[in-house]
Amino acid sequence: MFKRVEIMRAFILLPITIALLYSPSLLAGNLLHGKSLSRDAASSEKKWYYGYEIADLKIKLSSDGKGIIKDIVCEVCDFNFVKITPKTVARISGVKTNLLRARERAGKEVYIEFDTDTAEVITINWAE
Repeated sequence: MFKRVEIMRAFILLPITIALLYSPSLLAGNLLHGKSLSRDAASSEKKWYYGYEIADLKIKLSSDGKGIIKDIVCEVCDFNFVKITPKTVARISGVKTNLLRARERAGKEVYIEFDTDTAEVITINWAE
């Protein structure tokens, strides 16, 4: 009688044990099915830009919103100027302003953020 209880217990516990051992891999397989794990496929990943503080701004900016900022020393890139595009945003104390106002900051302090891949300025920030 005692052996019979042990055999019954084994028949009950064995499927439960097997299910618990294999369920994480089955669950992971179902969740990841058809989804790439490469970083290239992660389109929702936020891009970070390189921040740089300039004590003496050397800027050339035309009225169409294109220009350059010279004398950039970048630790992770090999260029010494960055491009200003019409998509560049200018901010005074965190408030968006007209990009052409950045010309007024020539020779003064600003903080810029730029893309190290394209050398394009994303934002020009200063406080008044």
